[in-house]
Amino acid sequence: MKKILVPVDFSELASHALNFAIEFNAKVKGEILLVHVVDIPVGHVSFTGEVDNPSVENFYTGEYIKATKNKLDEWAKRVEDVGQKVSVHLKYGNAFTSISKIVAEDPSTWIIMGSKGASGLREVFIGSNAERMIRYATCPVIIIKGETHLKDMKSMAFASDLSQEQDLIADHAKDIQEMLGLNMHLVKVKTPYNWLDDSQAKKQLEHFAERNYLKDFTVTSVDADFTDEGAVKFAEEVGAGLIVIGTHGKKGIAHLLGGSIAEDIVNESKVPILVFKIPDL
Repeated sequence: MKKILVPVDFSELASHALNFAIEFNAKVKGEILLVHVVDIPVGHVSFTGEVDNPSVENFYTGEYIKATKNKLDEWAKRVEDVGQKVSVHLKYGNAFTSISKIVAEDPSTWIIMGSKGASGLREVFIGSNAERMIRYATCPVIIIKGETHLKDMKSMAFASDLSQEQDLIADHAKDIQEMLGLNMHLVKVKTPYNWLDDSQAKKQLEHFAERNYLKDFTVTSVDADFTDEGAVKFAEEVGAGLIVIGTHGKKGIAHLLGGSIAEDIVNESKVPILVFKIPDL
């Protein structure tokens, strides 16, 4: 059974994410996991993410936790009211550590979460929660940017560099396309750093589509200074309901030096994004 994990901070964006998760779950017929992580002050959490101060633990097991649990139960009722299976998970400490542990227990898990994105210095030094989630999560992640409904999604933009390692992402993209009944826009962004003329780009796109047995698709190449900007602009111009992209999930020095196109798209796009992790070879 598929599990759809929805991180909950009780914000409007989280509410939109839950509503979308309910619609998505109607397709996959799985279980929704509502997860709220109580943020513990720095200095009171061990290296394993556990609370290591009894006084802090006592505070967080009092009325605050009771009220939070009641709120989680209220949100869970929204899932129960439509006849879907739901469970609530109240965790302590680091959100990414807590969520990673849940995902590790079942490889069939998906994450659906809301995000406003990040920009400027905040993006450089902190990033958005969604950005960090797609960097570390081993499962597919859907990022919702506002009120989103499956019935409004008519097409998806699959942004790819068309390399061999993207073939796995193409398989995932086909599955989503079939499940949601979408047309596919296969797009390659041409930048000054990977310049191709239109005929070369079209040939690569058509070869990729043939190699991966794509159906109900169009092929398009667009010019942009940067890949993320081109992919986002294209998706918005064609009215795509979803952007699908693969990522390696760069971490540490590699991330600081090279960044991640997927993370940039998450921060910049107003269109929902579905990110699949490309496995390390």
